[in-house]
Amino acid sequence: MRELSNWIQVFAGAISTLIAAVAVSHKTNRADYDAIINEHKSERDELKKERDEFKKSYYEERELRTKAENEALEYKTKCKILAKELKRKNEH
Repeated sequence: MRELSNWIQVFAGAISTLIAAVAVSHKTNRADYDAIINEHKSERDELKKERDEFKKSYYEERELRTKAENEALEYKTKCKILAKELKRKNEH
């Protein structure tokens, strides 16, 4: 019975040592994790800023493109009208 008790104590001691080692290891790595997380936060913030700039630029270019397309359509329509008038005058 005494041997069983000793084995249980040794086993419990080994488990507690293992748990303590894992806890200490995790706590020391926590600073590293925080640094990595903060590094990625700054990258994320930079990417968000860049995304917002691209989005703004896209909408500005889209507005200009829409305006240019509308003007081109207007000139194309005028050109067709003038071509028809010219054709009619040449026929007469």
